[in-house]
Amino acid sequence: MRIGYVLLFLFPLFATAQPIVDGGQFCQMGKVRYFGQLAANPKARLAYPGDATIDVTYYGLDLRLTTTPAKLIGATTITLKSTAANVSSFFLDLNSTTTTTGLGLRVDSVKAGSQPLSFQHAQNKLTITPPQPLANGQALTLTVFYQGVPNGTANGSFLFDKHETTTDPVIWSLSEPYGASDWFPCRDTPADKADSSSVRITAPAQLVSVSNGKLISTTTNTDGTRTYLWRNSYPIAQYLISIAVSNYTQYDTPFTSGNQTMPVTHYIYPENLAQVKSSLDLTPSMLQLFSNRFGPYPFLREKYGHAQFARNNGGMEHQTITSMGISSLTPSVIAHELTHQWFGDKITCRDWQNIWLNEGFASYGEAIYAESVSGQAGYLSTMNNFMSSARTARGSIYVQDISSTNNIFNSARTYAKGAAVLHMLRGIVGDDLFFQTLRTYVATPTLAYNTAVTEDFQAVAQQVSNRSLDYFFKEWIYGEGYPTYKATVSSGSTANTITVRLEQRNTTATNPSSFTMPIQMKVQSAAGDTTVTVLNDRADQTFTLPVRGTISGLVIDPNNWILKTVESVTLPTSVTTGPAIVTAVDNPTLDTFRVYPNPTTESVLIDFTLSTTGAANISLVNQLGQRVQTVQEPALRPGTYTRTISLRGLAAERYTITIETPAGLQSRVVLVR
Repeated sequence: MRIGYVLLFLFPLFATAQPIVDGGQFCQMGKVRYFGQLAANPKARLAYPGDATIDVTYYGLDLRLTTTPAKLIGATTITLKSTAANVSSFFLDLNSTTTTTGLGLRVDSVKAGSQPLSFQHAQNKLTITPPQPLANGQALTLTVFYQGVPNGTANGSFLFDKHETTTDPVIWSLSEPYGASDWFPCRDTPADKADSSSVRITAPAQLVSVSNGKLISTTTNTDGTRTYLWRNSYPIAQYLISIAVSNYTQYDTPFTSGNQTMPVTHYIYPENLAQVKSSLDLTPSMLQLFSNRFGPYPFLREKYGHAQFARNNGGMEHQTITSMGISSLTPSVIAHELTHQWFGDKITCRDWQNIWLNEGFASYGEAIYAESVSGQAGYLSTMNNFMSSARTARGSIYVQDISSTNNIFNSARTYAKGAAVLHMLRGIVGDDLFFQTLRTYVATPTLAYNTAVTEDFQAVAQQVSNRSLDYFFKEWIYGEGYPTYKATVSSGSTANTITVRLEQRNTTATNPSSFTMPIQMKVQSAAGDTTVTVLNDRADQTFTLPVRGTISGLVIDPNNWILKTVESVTLPTSVTTGPAIVTAVDNPTLDTFRVYPNPTTESVLIDFTLSTTGAANISLVNQLGQRVQTVQEPALRPGTYTRTISLRGLAAERYTITIETPAGLQSRVVLVR
């Protein structure tokens, strides 16, 4: 979900339809002001995570919607299994009618087949007594008949609305995190994904009704209404079930993957389609990009698309059909919500404390898209913006207080810092292992089309990278703040070394007091720069680094892999090491240098070209900055050479190969598997 702040004026809309269930009087929805979906949740979630004695396996919604007066008449069929022995009653979450506003839902009856069931509906709980106590694992299918005007004004969960610039009607839902029970009975927790769902919508015939999955049928009724039946065959969380109803124009941009073509369908207000077509046209290429990065699109048997809804800003990743405000139909937000189909919809956070598994990943999807169209510059620009926001975050990424929607969807912490964590992980393990981690996570059988917590993702990252990352996740997900570094440089113990004292403190919090991170240090000199990676695991630590010639500067984390600030770098007034090596060439240029294969296992080949006679020194350096292999060639004539470095016995990780010739110093990263 991409959040936005808007002011909407909601009016009763006008149409007619016949009820599908009997019902009494209801309160017509009056003029309402809606101040955005980020209000504190009024229900306070005392029942979270719902009734743990049941496991919902199917939701079947049958909704009749009218706009004069605004009203929902519903029949929701639920199949569930008991998770305990001798369950004599259980409850579903369903908002009750409030006496102050008249908004909310009234239950008319509950039936199992044709048999009426005893129920009580109070304080937003629908307590149901089954025909006989349920044994552990026993299934029950029931239908709840209800009606009213959903009380969606607090968080925009369900609204009868109009277009921004016309009086045309639109009815829409946005249930994340606590809004599903505003408009249908459910177990209102992301931990309980149904195996499948269906949504049948009957509304005025001039309106198009959109929901999850595949469109099974469209029926024109004799009473001036039209019924759309949508069916979803994949597991789905309750908050990802959605409706969007308006006088949409349909725009198709199909996506072909292998021999299969999938519908990509956009439902846009007629007055807005022309202005957003160019952005919508990017969706298939994004589907291909993210399929390459994350694995196949998770819902290929069904569809993807967008349904416009009446808020100026924001988007919501409803499964197979994202809801979008008109100003959010931009490439970055389209990329964000599409990424959610893998991270949020295929794998859903098991609880709202772990919402970063949805939003941090989707935000990082924006950076991946920027990288695909603008290269490293686009990627770094996007990540720099995220890290700038992340430095304002307070509290841990793991959400300690989930009673407020504002707190769950804190943009600096959940979105920006969540994305920064993935960026830092990519820096630690390298590109190949990072994207292999994402693909493995998405494909893991126990997680795919299921739910996850942080420890599940950590376990996959550790398995793929073959290293412990416990320090990383403890610091960045459960800890707070970020490091501020201070470096002091002095002469080393030998002519060609320097000593760097690195001090760090947590900028905004006390837990952790300091951060363990591999850090790149770039030593600058007139004779050439040298970049070394060290493992910084103490608040005050000293490192010995190689240097060539007279030092001109030291850059901490030159490629900006770490969420940090650098307080100061202090150089001595005069530090002179051994003589600069580059003296034999006037206006030298670096010679050709190639490393392959990459990634590799047993050995690596280094091709290099010398333009002048001289020495060539090749070094293989690990992530701690330790030189583990060296090839020295004291005198070579101009020409092209190939040398081999054996990798047997080395740990699988990211190494740096550095070659030093009379033309200067060059480095390449190689991944050893």
